[in-house]
Amino acid sequence: MSRAIIAVSLLLMLLLSCEDKFATDCGECYAESPVGATLTISFRNPDYVPANPKVTLYEGAIEDNIILEQFFISDPYSYVSFDALLYKDYSATLEFMLDGVKYTTADGVCPQVGYDETSCDEPCYFVYDNVLDLRLRYQ
Repeated sequence: MSRAIIAVSLLLMLLLSCEDKFATDCGECYAESPVGATLTISFRNPDYVPANPKVTLYEGAIEDNIILEQFFISDPYSYVSFDALLYKDYSATLEFMLDGVKYTTADGVCPQVGYDETSCDEPCYFVYDNVLDLRLRYQ
């Protein structure tokens, strides 16, 4: 290989290997660093309405079996939220019936704080990795 190809390859790797930037929602920004987070549990899917959905929220991994809360969702078009601590692992499962078949979905998050100096009018702190997506993607 020639040196030009190696140099171009290295340049492309450096340019394309950066971490993805978060799109900061300026409406969710805080002037001071937040001390807690709100977990949002997403389970709505426009293609179906699950029957008797049951959410189980765990502290840490599901395998640790430390259940924080367990509840049935009465309104399948609602949103569910839970107050959480920053930098702590959470996971959740959603169990429901659909066309006579039982499904279980799972997800895990660790809410964290980020700092953005340029996207909003003023520098601000924001919480990310706080959405547990329990939607069924494939049947």
